[in-house]
Amino acid sequence: MLMNLREFTETVDRETKEMDREELWLLVHSLVRKMPEEAREEFLDLIRRARKKETGDGEGACNIDVLARERDRKENHALITRLEEQFHEMEKCTLVLQANGYEDYSSGYWDPDWVYEYEDPEEIGQIFEQADQLIQHCVNDGFYEEAAKLFDLAVETEVYADDGGDGIFLNLRDLVQEHLASVDCERLIAYGLYAVYQNTEPDKRAEELYDYLSSTFFRGTRLEAMLSVGREELEGQETFWRSWIRLLADKPGDTAGRYLEEAVLFQCTREEMIEAAHKAASLHPGLYLAVVEKLAENDAACALDTGRTALNEIDETYKIRGSIALAAAEAALKTGERKLAEQCWLEAFRSDTTAVNYLRIAAECEEPELYRKELMQAIHSCQAFSNDSCGQNSDYGNRFDSYREMSRNFMDERGGFLLCFLSGDFDAAMEECAKVKKGLGWTGHVVQCGIPLFLLLLLQSGTLPVGCREQLGTLAFEMGFRKEDYEKGLYKEAGSQEKSVEYEGADSLEKVFSKWKARQTVSAGQAEKYLVQLERLIDMRVKAIVSGQHRRHYGSVAALAAALGEVKESRGELFAKDRILLGYRAKFPRHSSFHAELRAYGMTDTRKK
Repeated sequence: MLMNLREFTETVDRETKEMDREELWLLVHSLVRKMPEEAREEFLDLIRRARKKETGDGEGACNIDVLARERDRKENHALITRLEEQFHEMEKCTLVLQANGYEDYSSGYWDPDWVYEYEDPEEIGQIFEQADQLIQHCVNDGFYEEAAKLFDLAVETEVYADDGGDGIFLNLRDLVQEHLASVDCERLIAYGLYAVYQNTEPDKRAEELYDYLSSTFFRGTRLEAMLSVGREELEGQETFWRSWIRLLADKPGDTAGRYLEEAVLFQCTREEMIEAAHKAASLHPGLYLAVVEKLAENDAACALDTGRTALNEIDETYKIRGSIALAAAEAALKTGERKLAEQCWLEAFRSDTTAVNYLRIAAECEEPELYRKELMQAIHSCQAFSNDSCGQNSDYGNRFDSYREMSRNFMDERGGFLLCFLSGDFDAAMEECAKVKKGLGWTGHVVQCGIPLFLLLLLQSGTLPVGCREQLGTLAFEMGFRKEDYEKGLYKEAGSQEKSVEYEGADSLEKVFSKWKARQTVSAGQAEKYLVQLERLIDMRVKAIVSGQHRRHYGSVAALAAALGEVKESRGELFAKDRILLGYRAKFPRHSSFHAELRAYGMTDTRKK
């Protein structure tokens, strides 16, 4: 289990307090041996400062330190003044870069990219590098006001690049990306935020730091990084973290949510984490997910209880609630609560009504028919909610949700079709596919996933032949099936001697679909009716693609024709595949590229040797 910073420092303090002098010396010696070369000077500086604090200095030494510090302050002031002038010249566009833009055709003639090459005759990149070094120097010497002032200039100043037209502006991250400046932006941010913290009144620190972190320049920054830099430990941390968590809990949006999770997970005890998640549930339900996953690392029972509490507190129309339900399901399986895990799978489907979440219940539950009524109710509720969300006067659609953890459960046309099929309403699903009247323009239509679904449903074979295996890959793409999504909530039960279910590589959807299919019933009459429609649709598609010479799609239609023949052969029609493929070869005798695709899917090679 990973230990958060608060637990780590408290544990270290507690352990080292009981160590004698020799044990401490051995500890320091062991640390020195593992110290990377670039950190050795800083480590020695820490030792010197610690000795100075312990032993104290005489009056003469104090006077020398005061004079040296004043001299350093004057030197830093002179350097900062010069850098300020240069940054102001950048703002006035008197210090500029030169840019040359052109079209790059390396990705294809019909899809060029506009790219720039830059020149830096004014050595602007070096100005940012000098500012970076001076900020670190000021922080290490305790000149926090100067460091914070220079830090603002470094991260806020944008440089104009003259391309002979309107020009473009680049910030420090852009300069680094274009290799115009060599600056570790994350290290600079850590030092800069440390200086801002030290230079701000305690009751204003939380708001001040949030203003910085709300900027796009700080995207991806971890606030905890500032705790590992500087000459001394930050004062008032306990008060700061409380005010920081309180501030973030009341602010909407992804930025506040991410930093709230970081602060709670790395600074709070178990009880404090649960309490924080409870208080922030209305604006930041994602915190509950992070807390449940954290608790599950070493206390599955507590994670399960917390997850179930979250499911009661969070609106079931939020998709994040589905993720919390799956995390709780994993905890339930770890504690041997199989039935609770199945209930959690159902709650996941209720809040995130997708084909993957349906398949988990249909394929993994011991008696999935017990949940059929609730599954159908969840589908109808989601459809009704999705229809209302599309209305102009609705306040519930995704267009009103400005950030990830507040996104709503929503079902589009394809999602509705997949659930119609998977829930066993095959007649209605085929009726939707049969509405297609042309062999082209299928992009985005449900028929793209409908045909593979029906072919795989009707196949009566223990293994997948080549054409049907291609349909499986198409289906996985069309339905957005991902192995890792399906496996959420499917951990081995505690104390079970059976191996946990594993779905590896290309076999993942095949195994899941086979388990689902084993519980479905299709009459001979239905199968015959569906095959007639499939043959019509596939024939229409093949003729449209090949006659229109859409060569990029020859392989896909050859696979459809082969899969149709494989299904018919599995149901007793001898040589159906070869008959269908040779039939298409005869219909298009001059399309040699198409013939090659047909042979790749098993057509008899009739060419003269």
